[in-house]
Amino acid sequence: MTVRIVRLTEKDWRLFATVRLRALTESLGENDPQFREEVTFTAARWRRRLRDHAQFAAVIGNRAVGLIGAQPQNTHTVYLYSLWLDPSARGLGLARQLVVAALDWAQRRHARTVRLRVAVDNTPARTVYESLGFSPSAESRNRRELAMTLNVN
Repeated sequence: MTVRIVRLTEKDWRLFATVRLRALTESLGENDPQFREEVTFTAARWRRRLRDHAQFAAVIGNRAVGLIGAQPQNTHTVYLYSLWLDPSARGLGLARQLVVAALDWAQRRHARTVRLRVAVDNTPARTVYESLGFSPSAESRNRRELAMTLNVN
C-alpha cells in the first residue's frame, strides 16, 4: 500500500470538494448547516479555499482518504482544522502523517504557535495531537471541545 501526503492546489479543487463533502457527510450529516453551505460552493469558491488555506490530503493509490486544513491566523499563528479520515483508512497512522505535514508547512511559514480544537470525546485525534506535543489551552469555548496549542519555533 502506497500512501502519499500531498498539498492540494487550485487545480485539485474537484478532488478537494469531493473529499471535503464526503468528510462532512460522514462526520456531521447532510442536514448539518456546514454541509448545506459547502455543497453550494462554486468552483471559484473551492479554488479560493485552496488558495487561502493549505489543504493536505492522504492518498492511497489514486483515492484521497483523508484531509486536514491549515489556516494562518496571523503572522505567528496557524490554525489546524477539519482533520478527517475515511473510516476504511483509520488506524493506519495517516492522521499523524497529515498533522505532521501541516506542522511542517506552519514551520516553513515561520509560525511560532499552532492551534486547534478537538472534540473532548475524540480520543484517537487527541492521542495523535498529544503525541506530537499539543497541550490543552484555556481557550475552550464549551465542555465538548478542547482547544490545544503547540509551540513550533
